[in-house]
Amino acid sequence: MIPRWQEQSVRRAMEVRRGVHLTGARQCGKTTLAEYISAGGMKHISLDDQMYLKSAKSDPSSFVERPDGRPLVIDEIQKAPELLDAIKVQLDHNNEKGQFLLTGSSNLRFVKAVKDSLAGRLKTVRLRTLSLGELRGTAGNFLEAAFSQSYPADLPKLDKRGVISLAFKGGYPEAMDLDAHDRRGWFEDYLSDLLVKDIKEVTEIRKVSSLRKVAEWLLAYTSRFFDMKDLCTQARIAKETADGYLEALKALYVFDGLEPWAKSDYAKIGKRTKYFAADPGLVANLLGWNEERTFYDDDANGKLVETWVYQQLASLADATGGYAISQYRDTKKREIDFMVERTDGAVLGIEVKAGTASVNDFKHLKWFGENLAQGDYTGIVLYSGNRVLRFGNGYYAVPLSALGG
Repeated sequence: MIPRWQEQSVRRAMEVRRGVHLTGARQCGKTTLAEYISAGGMKHISLDDQMYLKSAKSDPSSFVERPDGRPLVIDEIQKAPELLDAIKVQLDHNNEKGQFLLTGSSNLRFVKAVKDSLAGRLKTVRLRTLSLGELRGTAGNFLEAAFSQSYPADLPKLDKRGVISLAFKGGYPEAMDLDAHDRRGWFEDYLSDLLVKDIKEVTEIRKVSSLRKVAEWLLAYTSRFFDMKDLCTQARIAKETADGYLEALKALYVFDGLEPWAKSDYAKIGKRTKYFAADPGLVANLLGWNEERTFYDDDANGKLVETWVYQQLASLADATGGYAISQYRDTKKREIDFMVERTDGAVLGIEVKAGTASVNDFKHLKWFGENLAQGDYTGIVLYSGNRVLRFGNGYYAVPLSALGG
């Protein structure tokens, strides 16, 4: 098994909380990680097994009993939401830590049959698709290095073609080693299963074809702002329906909505969310892109690389803790791709370039630093070079490969 950064998050949570919900997209490695963790003496049950599923639905209370006191691992909990009420009873009568480890491919807050997601009783840990750092076996120190403005002297080479190739492969373990043709087929099957089967767990869908159009629209606009009216027109659906589809696709971890940065919660009102595919492989393969053509198409490679960077940053922030990711855009059309805010208020502004970096790429980063930054602030441009370059006090061009450090 490839070591996952969230392994320690799960183990730590099992030591201090009564239960843990390990959640994330289908096929991202949740079951493998849960099996690895549970090998130390936990009882593991998968609801993919029809015998266990029928038993869980017919007698939830007996199903979640732990007569031997061992922690109980239940895989794909969303298949039997009836179990959550029974687990709630168990947790309310027993304060023992680490009683349950649940895995699921849906955010329990959005599963339609769930009355109580057990928020407060369960610690939720999200597992994302494989990151560059996990593939390299590193500790995931990029954010710490960026805030401290201290980078490794020797960074692996990762040029533009290399980044695009990584993005095409994506981070789903099963798909990464397939050739281009088989990988595209894998992603087609993946999306079909989501839209035909898994989506029923979170919403009532009347027209799968309309949902497919919404998904394809979001893939085409990954990392870009769009007008909801245009989406509704294209998919021929009402805004209320589109909003419901967006929430359902987010609940299944196909897309993430990146909220705007603002000085206060009040200032966020009216600002637009930017949507990202949760894995760049979804974009490249489901839109039928060709790797060579994408290299020369600035719009395509820009969206793809920015989505890949989002995946890396989100994985780092989830595993490290203490960081919040957002994006910045104002009425003057000044944009910064990513804003990473630490719990102490320090801010890291990040611009992404699929190719080389120049002085002009720092324009909005420096404007933010001079006008809005109120504490420690660092601005970086991630680019496809192999050296860290200084562009003024607190401003650096940093190789994309540093994300895997």
